[in-house]
Amino acid sequence: MSAITSADLRTISRRATWALAAREMRRVLSLWTQTLLPPVITGLIFLAVFGGALGARLHSIDGVRYVRFILPGLLVMTVASGAFANNSTSLFQAKNEGYIEDLLTSPLRPWQLAAGYMTGGLLRGWLSATLLALVASPFAGAPTHPLILIAALALTGLMFAALGVITGVWAETFDQHAFIANLIITPLALLGGVFYAAHRLAQPWRTLTQIDPLYYLADATRYGHAGIHEAPTAASLLVALAAVVAAYATATAVIARGWRLKP
Repeated sequence: MSAITSADLRTISRRATWALAAREMRRVLSLWTQTLLPPVITGLIFLAVFGGALGARLHSIDGVRYVRFILPGLLVMTVASGAFANNSTSLFQAKNEGYIEDLLTSPLRPWQLAAGYMTGGLLRGWLSATLLALVASPFAGAPTHPLILIAALALTGLMFAALGVITGVWAETFDQHAFIANLIITPLALLGGVFYAAHRLAQPWRTLTQIDPLYYLADATRYGHAGIHEAPTAASLLVALAAVVAAYATATAVIARGWRLKP
């Protein structure tokens, strides 16, 4: 019997990574009534309630119709919550049901495990946001700078998919998982300038909004969709890229260490 070469191991690792990613994507698509439909409906409700109720009074912010102003922030919220929830839940279940040990003993390297799990979260977040944008387009219009919009939402998905992996590894109980999702991720999204312009706030609320990392992603996405921004878009995207690299490196490191994964 011939020995397995390093090239064979690389091929096996690539196929195993794709198999894990495909499983996570199938999970998202097969459970679409739980993974895709709720965030789209929630985004439309936000758009209808805030766009209808407040839009009648505000009419526009910085020359942009209010419904067009808030849609980019809702897209960021949708991507962030979907990518985070999918990955943290999937890893949490893998730990509780015991099949994470099969993956840890496979030829997959830590960075491949992280990438495989992140794929499902990215599909869930990006597909939900795409559906929301398509349904809302008759009311909010088309993107002004589509490449900037895509870049901002791509970085949002990558960042929160990696954070979801880290949380899934860290959480040992459902309460810990829910704590991060409900008391950190959701408030960050709601206070990130989704429904208002930060420059119109009095202190200290303006500063509190500007230290929220989601504010810069929402602002860059708003520039991509509506053509207006408060913070420098290039700087926002570069900072987000650095945060993505740091989050992915951390996710890979905690998997490599086996922290709270190995018995």
